[in-house]
Amino acid sequence: MIPPAAVCLGLVLVLASMCVLPAQAEEPANLETQISQKFLRGVVNLSTGWMEIPRQVYEVGQNEGWVTGVLRGPFDGIGMFFARTVAGAVEVATFPVLLPPYQPILSPAYVWESERVDDVVTPTAPPTQ
Repeated sequence: MIPPAAVCLGLVLVLASMCVLPAQAEEPANLETQISQKFLRGVVNLSTGWMEIPRQVYEVGQNEGWVTGVLRGPFDGIGMFFARTVAGAVEVATFPVLLPPYQPILSPAYVWESERVDDVVTPTAPPTQ
């Protein structure tokens, strides 16, 4: 018998992998896509909210020093854990309701995305000769 935790983890991983869609700059997403993205984002945030605790230790440590990160980071992380988990629960509970907005409640939308614009790697054009 497969343990229920393994089945749940497998389901979350499958749903999260389905959430990775190619960027479509020209076409706005249709309603079904927006609804499914809202549901998947909610499930992912509901299950990965705990990851905010080590993330906030790291983020505060990078920005304000490691002593501050170790002392204050866990408290920031606990606060963000509750915020991300509640946001995920709200998105899961309201995904079938046909009321926009379908944008993420939190920014960044997922715990592993960077908050800083300078962390995002943008492709550069090769030098021309």
